[in-house]
Amino acid sequence: MSEHDPEHIVLMQRMVELAERQTRLAAERTEQSAERSYMNAERTLSVWTRTALSLMIFGIAVDRFGLLLRHAPWRPRMVDPLLPNPLSTLGGVILIALGVLVVLTCGARYLVYARAWRRVHAWPPAHAPYLACAFAVLVALFGIALLAVLLVFTGSRPGH
Repeated sequence: MSEHDPEHIVLMQRMVELAERQTRLAAERTEQSAERSYMNAERTLSVWTRTALSLMIFGIAVDRFGLLLRHAPWRPRMVDPLLPNPLSTLGGVILIALGVLVVLTCGARYLVYARAWRRVHAWPPAHAPYLACAFAVLVALFGIALLAVLLVFTGSRPGH
């Protein structure tokens, strides 16, 4: 079998085709892995956003629970029954503020990652980082509104 033998040439062409196919498949796997990495980052942001919302809701519950702790049901009420317990209000404010901090931090980190990822890759179909970040900002605004309401209504009650 010589180098110029037709069978040898066909075999070499087939080897080149296989090598090119393997290269294409490896590139596709690399791109799929990159897309999975991006989707994982998006999923992580959604989990942290859910955690931040949970902190905020728990903060509201802690604040409202203070109304129950302030007055025992068997004791006569000498003061306003809707006067909150300052310690529970403080705990609620801290939890809500922590939720706002968590969602803003995670949204910013996700945006930094997404922009760095975009420098190397094309966006996955029907995806861009701005919707996820916009939702994180909306959750943060919700938390800030909760803080404002909590602090305004607490500050306007008698005895504060």
